[in-house]
Amino acid sequence: MSARARKILLLLLAAALLSGSGRVQQSLNRDRDRLGLTRVSALTGAPPLLAFTTVALGGFRGLISNYLWIRANDLQTDDKFFEAAQLADWITDLEPHFTQVWLFQAWNMAYNISVKFKDFPDRWRWVERGIELLRDGGLRYNPNDVLIHRELAWFFQHKVAQNLDDANAYYKSQWAREMAPFFGANGTNFTALLNPPTAEARTNALILREKYKIDPAFAQKVDEQYGPLDWRLPEAHAIYWYARGLERAKENPDKVNRMT
Repeated sequence: MSARARKILLLLLAAALLSGSGRVQQSLNRDRDRLGLTRVSALTGAPPLLAFTTVALGGFRGLISNYLWIRANDLQTDDKFFEAAQLADWITDLEPHFTQVWLFQAWNMAYNISVKFKDFPDRWRWVERGIELLRDGGLRYNPNDVLIHRELAWFFQHKVAQNLDDANAYYKSQWAREMAPFFGANGTNFTALLNPPTAEARTNALILREKYKIDPAFAQKVDEQYGPLDWRLPEAHAIYWYARGLERAKENPDKVNRMT
C-alpha cells in the first residue's frame, strides 16, 4: 500500500472514530440528564472572552473558578469592592451547586464588605445584596438546600434584627419600608395577599412571590404556628426561612445537609 493510500485510510478511520465518539457522547449526555448528574449551567453576564473560555474549556471550569477566587480576593484587599462583587457573581455561576460558595459570597457581602462603608445606605445595599444572592441565586439552583435556608434566616435574625451593627436601626427601617406595601399597617395583611380584591393587590401579591420569594399561604401557616407576627419586621422573615428550610428537609430527607 502506498503512503498516500495509507494516509487516506488513516484519515477515514479517524473520521469514523470521531463520529462514533460523538454518538457515544450524546448517549452519555442523555444518561447524565436522566440520572440528574448534569450540574453545569450556562454562564451569563460575563465578558465574551470569559464566556467563550468557559464553554471551550468546560472541563477546566474549576481552574477558571480558582483564578476568579484569587482575583476577587486581590480586588477586595485593594478595596475594589464592586469589581469583586461582579467576580462573585461569576464564581457562583461557575459553581452553582456548591453550597459553601453561596454561603461564603453572601456572608462576605453582608458582613465583611458592608462594614467597610460608613454611610448606612451603602451598608444596607451590601447586606441586601447578600440576602438576594442566597434567596434569588442560591435557592434557584439549590431549592432543597437546608443550609442556604438557614443562612437566610440567620441574616435576618442576626445581621438585620440584632443590634451588633451600628446601622441596625437603618436596616430595620428599610426592610419595614419594603414590606409595608404587602403586609399593611398591622403587618399581617394575609387576606388581601391570598385573595387580592384589586389589581393593585394582585400586583403586590405577585411581587411578593416573584421578587421576595415569599409564599403568602406558607407565611400565613408560619404566622398561625409561631405568631401572630409583624411581617414588616426581620424576625418574622427569619422564622419564615427557617420554617421553609425545615419543610424542604422533610420533603427531601435524602438531600438534607445538616441544619443546626
